[in-house]
Amino acid sequence: MIGEIKAFNTIDMDEMYAAADTGAGGQPLSGYLAGKERGGRFVCELEDAWCETFKVKHAIACNSATSGLLAAAFAVGLKPGDQFACPAMTMSATCAAPMFTGATPFFIDIDTATFSISTDLPYDMPVFVTNLFGHPAYLRRLRDWCDANHTVLVEDNSQSPFAWDGDKFAGTVGHIGVFSLNVHKPIQCGEGGVIVTDDDDLAARMRAFINHGEHAGPEIGLNLRMPEVCAAIALVQLRRGESIIQGRIDQATAILAAIGDIPGIVPPVTRPRCRHVYYTIPFLIEDRRAEFCAALRAAGVPIVEGYVPPLYRMPAFARFALPCPVAEDLHDRRLLYFENCAHDVTMAQAEQIGAAFRKAAEKVL
Repeated sequence: MIGEIKAFNTIDMDEMYAAADTGAGGQPLSGYLAGKERGGRFVCELEDAWCETFKVKHAIACNSATSGLLAAAFAVGLKPGDQFACPAMTMSATCAAPMFTGATPFFIDIDTATFSISTDLPYDMPVFVTNLFGHPAYLRRLRDWCDANHTVLVEDNSQSPFAWDGDKFAGTVGHIGVFSLNVHKPIQCGEGGVIVTDDDDLAARMRAFINHGEHAGPEIGLNLRMPEVCAAIALVQLRRGESIIQGRIDQATAILAAIGDIPGIVPPVTRPRCRHVYYTIPFLIEDRRAEFCAALRAAGVPIVEGYVPPLYRMPAFARFALPCPVAEDLHDRRLLYFENCAHDVTMAQAEQIGAAFRKAAEKVL
């Protein structure tokens, strides 16, 4: 039986000192004014550091990745009557945010290598793609397809900070990328997000949208701004970001090595010239998933069956249902994962997880 596994947490005294510094000397906790292009000191420092780290021209801090996706949807001009492509298996915000423009989703099935959409798109429409579980989607192909069809690629990169697709970071291959700083992410400030783009016009429209755009131009906007406290914490996290992510990779590598090759279990794939940052460690199983996972839990392994159901099974999206058999099969029967983002295991526990996988396979498969 595996002993208690600690929760993963990267917030330490440096983040606390940074948060306290935001109010020192009577500094305002938000530096925004309606219609102003940028926020306060720490928001600006975070945006500048984000640009330098991820090699992008513009970074726009906001109060969540969902807000970032909403700003992206309005910036690219989605409107009632439009459609956008979206993976059938993703967190609901990837689809819900662009729907607030009045546009409707066209659900695309996924493949089992990236757990994201293939490049088999029906016709030209904006594409909202998720870099799921810590691995890039087929970003190069999708960007080429979007460019050839004069449309845009928006990356939901909430789960894949510091992942690579060739010589570019995930989140920076598309026309717009959205990063999450939610408490459940490896780089976090409680709540927050960052939007990135190399396009000046898209950047200006998104900056306006998150800060009451009607005060600066003809288009309306909302208050989706990041407070100084969140920005100060996020800045410390970003400076340690590569180290934090490498720690997650090292943990996943240790667990996968301890599990080894088990007939009937397919470990995660990393495509050539890509970097997997293992937000989760996904596995595929051919049969008897429920029994296998029950055996793992009995041994103390916190394993998860499936992911969120295909979005069109949720009431809010049901009227847009299109059959996506791969997504359905993975959620219902084949997919399981270890939440690498949530748990901090010792090397001894990594070995115990491996032993539990092998024992469960001997018993069940």
